[in-house]
Amino acid sequence: MVDEWTDQGRADAAADQAVAWHLRLPSADADDWLAFTAWLEADRAHADAYDALTRADAELGDALTPPDWSETTPRDWSETTSLVAANDDRPAPRRRWALAALGGLAAAGIAGVMLPLETDPAVRIVETARGVRRAVMLGDGSRIDLNGGTRLAIDQSAVRRVTLERGEATFHVTHDPAHPFVVQSGEMRLQDVGTVFNVARVGAHLGVQVAEGAVMFQPDDERIMLTAGAALSHLDGQAPRLSGVAVDDVGSWRKGRLVFQQTPVRLVVAALERSTGTVVRVAPALADTPFTGSIGVTGGADRLIPRVASLIGARAEHVDGRWRLVGGHAGP
Repeated sequence: MVDEWTDQGRADAAADQAVAWHLRLPSADADDWLAFTAWLEADRAHADAYDALTRADAELGDALTPPDWSETTPRDWSETTSLVAANDDRPAPRRRWALAALGGLAAAGIAGVMLPLETDPAVRIVETARGVRRAVMLGDGSRIDLNGGTRLAIDQSAVRRVTLERGEATFHVTHDPAHPFVVQSGEMRLQDVGTVFNVARVGAHLGVQVAEGAVMFQPDDERIMLTAGAALSHLDGQAPRLSGVAVDDVGSWRKGRLVFQQTPVRLVVAALERSTGTVVRVAPALADTPFTGSIGVTGGADRLIPRVASLIGARAEHVDGRWRLVGGHAGP
């Protein structure tokens, strides 16, 4: 009986801590994320409690989202990603008060989801809403830091194989020459050579930056080796473009800073959406305009978006609760 109560008390304590972390993470800084990762690793009950919480949050998000929810933005504005959460493996939660507290979070689209893929129980899906980050530890000791608006599939039968479906993630890979770590994104494939690297997928565009070690791009075809300080930009159907990047800028979104080099504005606003949760439309005439610079993502959208517009030589408009960037003067 004592052991049973002890186990229940441990589970309840982990659930309380999971709620506290879930509320804290949207505004967490780099030190907070390190502390959160340490908390997850300290006790298996912590990870179980947090996963149960995010699954429950996702269920509430489904319940609170109207069935006819759709993107109503006119087609002449740039495409944006949206969170799609689905979970048919629904546990019976023990702590109903925690679910009630998370109702507001789900309504605001704040959720980190980890659940089995319906069509393949050997695949685990990790998904974050825009503006919400999460760290995932793999069984081999590797860590994946997910930015907001990201969907990642982890092959449970081969834990060193993941698929980045959309969004952005920084990979800290434990090197194992006998079992290469593989990241698939669209038709593109990356193979680790013992490294820290960042990968971003926005529609047909793939971006890769390397901080440590090396990554092989398309190991079965082009076999392009990317070493520390190298960056690759690839649009489906086109040849990859290589450039350089400061090592400290790789994955800088984890520190609240976004760095761009000759980056199309449509990809700049996609990065802003991932990190802040703020949806921004871009006029077609601006979409492919290149931008080079650094943007701190602190402060509210009312200050951030006009500042970004000024940096890229555009104008910010806030109409019907939506932000959009248009030409710096009259016209689109």
